[in-house]
Amino acid sequence: MTMKNSRWLAAGAVFASGALALSACSSSGASKPQVKVAANYAFGSIPAQSNTVKEGGTLKIAQDAGQDPNNILPIVTAANSSVYDINQFNQLSWRPLFWGPKGAVPTIDYSKSMTDAAPTVSADGKTFTIKLNGKYTWSDGSPVTTADVIFYVDELKAAVKENAANSGNYTPGQFPDNVTNMTATDANTISFTFDKVYNPTWVLDSELGLIIPMPAKAWAKTSENGATLDYTNPANAKAIYDFLAKQSASLSTYQTDPLWQTVDGPFKISYYNASTGAANFKANTAYTGASKPHIAELDELSYTSDDAEFNDLLAGNLDVGYVPSKDYTQTGKLIAKQYAVYGLPDFGFNYIYYNFKDTTDNFDKVIGQLYVRQAFAHLQDEDAEIKGIYHGAAAPAYGSVPVAPQSPYTPANALTNPFPFSVDAATKLLKDHGWTVVPNGKTTCASPGTGANQCGAGITAGQDISFVLYYTSSKAATTALVTSWVGNLKKIGVNVTLKSDTFNNIIANESVPSSPKNNANWGAGDFGGFTNGTYPSTDNLFNTGGSYNQGGFSDPALDTLINASLNSTDPNAIQKELAAVTADQPGIFQPNEDRIYAWKTNISGPAASFETLTQFGLNPEDWYFTK
Repeated sequence: MTMKNSRWLAAGAVFASGALALSACSSSGASKPQVKVAANYAFGSIPAQSNTVKEGGTLKIAQDAGQDPNNILPIVTAANSSVYDINQFNQLSWRPLFWGPKGAVPTIDYSKSMTDAAPTVSADGKTFTIKLNGKYTWSDGSPVTTADVIFYVDELKAAVKENAANSGNYTPGQFPDNVTNMTATDANTISFTFDKVYNPTWVLDSELGLIIPMPAKAWAKTSENGATLDYTNPANAKAIYDFLAKQSASLSTYQTDPLWQTVDGPFKISYYNASTGAANFKANTAYTGASKPHIAELDELSYTSDDAEFNDLLAGNLDVGYVPSKDYTQTGKLIAKQYAVYGLPDFGFNYIYYNFKDTTDNFDKVIGQLYVRQAFAHLQDEDAEIKGIYHGAAAPAYGSVPVAPQSPYTPANALTNPFPFSVDAATKLLKDHGWTVVPNGKTTCASPGTGANQCGAGITAGQDISFVLYYTSSKAATTALVTSWVGNLKKIGVNVTLKSDTFNNIIANESVPSSPKNNANWGAGDFGGFTNGTYPSTDNLFNTGGSYNQGGFSDPALDTLINASLNSTDPNAIQKELAAVTADQPGIFQPNEDRIYAWKTNISGPAASFETLTQFGLNPEDWYFTK
């Protein structure tokens, strides 16, 4: 999973293959004329691919405002695990073993992977054997082999042994901890044996999908001019990792450090501005993987605001850029300036999470009641928000998997709203459980107790419902979303104090319910949301004690279902888990906005390469200028 906004990596590599990322909603605006979206919630269309290819040229592409890449080593720390780092640095130069998504479809794209098929699994279900296709080579001409795969895993082991936070994808007990044996039978064949039988799809998408082969011959050392060491020796692996991590932290040397010039991807870094994060990449002329690049250089431009980025689009200063949601209705201006415009929701969700350990005014006891969360869900008016905030260019989301793009794992109760907007339904739920509802006033518990028609355990007579909600101030749509919901809560006498803050401050201060310092300060938070991996388990997100369980939600029944999604071979286990998440409502699931991009019409390539943009993917090696 990966957070959306400074999108963090959690349990898996972003679509390469098992992840969730963090993203803040884009900006909003008052209700305006609606934009046209297709049945699949797509905005606009992708022009037919041109057969005219002009070799060379420099393509200028926008980085998302405030999301400048700051980590170059493929083993990315939790502090630096942003989606943009992965796509705009690491994966331009170092390709994952398994590539994804396939266009906008949340699945592995074997045409771009280092293997042509899923691993074979042994009869006992524990050993997974991968056959490299031999298509990829390092820029020095040597092939990418199983030694480079082993090097990555050994360095990952060293990194997380030193500090679990050295990898944003790491979960104790999971990969690589649960690998008992790793054997390369030849340069292209490697087997991983796990400590027990796991769900094979989860192993592929969320375990083996983490692997990004690293150049062992070039990087297995402890100084720039040092000798190559045996990285299978744990002491050596630690020393190597410490050296690589130190070099990765040296932003000012990215363009000069020879380490970062040994790549197997289509581009290599040639310039990096340590102050702004702006970067330039040149085509790797020795690239042997899928889609040899036609474009000679890639300029990644840095912006401090969405407005600055969109103004550059309107001025024609960008070849590829994104359209903030408050500017969705201005896309006609871009089309008139010879831009193609296209967007889709990404495979993830935005949500407000509750603090189930906030003892202020007994809020932990109140929000621990399922009927309260159901009442709150009835006050999320997604249809109105999609029309008013996103001008129609968004899809509804009722659980942790969105309505669009669809996944084969989406449960039925996440496709239609189980808690449709209704102030009356929310009022009835509270009244039926012993509350005196005072619209626009203060609703209080009139019948304390644990009976079916009483308020619930720990809730006292006269108790009201009030809490503090922190939300990110960086995106106007988030402000509009929380303001809309809080206004509806007021209609049933629930009073919320809104406090805005930066994304980083919310992550640091309003997402750690176990911290006594913060327990009394907030009852809910909204930094954006997460992007799912191809196997969208909520492990680490909604299970008890999960590393990304910001609100401290806990449901033993859901824990069991999440465990089954990872450890059971039941092919329906993941649907059962996701259906339970929707039913539990551990937070308020918000609309999933279209991520809209614009590119000049003299840029062409396969449709899938532009669809991938909407999923936070970047494949500029597939693009070319036509004139």
